[in-house]
Amino acid sequence: MKETLWNLKNILGRTRELIHGDGAPGSFGDPIANQETPVMKVPTFYSITAKTLLDLSRMRCASFFIAATFGAIHCAGWSTKISFSSHITSILWRASSAMITGTPLVWTLLFVFGYAGNKSENDSLSEQVYGFLSGLFLHLTFISIPFYIICRIVLLTLAFVELRDLPPGTLATIQWANFVPFIH
Repeated sequence: MKETLWNLKNILGRTRELIHGDGAPGSFGDPIANQETPVMKVPTFYSITAKTLLDLSRMRCASFFIAATFGAIHCAGWSTKISFSSHITSILWRASSAMITGTPLVWTLLFVFGYAGNKSENDSLSEQVYGFLSGLFLHLTFISIPFYIICRIVLLTLAFVELRDLPPGTLATIQWANFVPFIH
């Protein structure tokens, strides 16, 4: 009972930090700045704050490139060596993996053009072009987010559905595994 009350108090304290503080160093909600003892762990809701627009754009682009790399790993299912139970399953896998690879790149272009438009001179042609392109990619981003979520769910579902129809030899023991004692 005492441990449950302590956990509840801890959760309520974290929630209060999120509501009242912005997480910036030195703010009310910054758990690191308010500690008198050395920090032994990173708080659950701690994040790095960007000091400039360029830093913010770099962090966003890096996270979107990581998401695109994650999607590109799923494109390995396009190989002819990987067999699916049906042609429709193969098409669904390919379309979903292409979508989760391509949409983060669209999101990256939104921030690239937004940053370039922000750094352009006022009322210049480049500002208008970058403004148009960032508006276009903003609309594409809002359209692509639901498709991205659906494609991630489709890939997860297909991964489990394909386990019901495994090709022959899937569960066969590999010869070299007999020589490694901790695999058995």
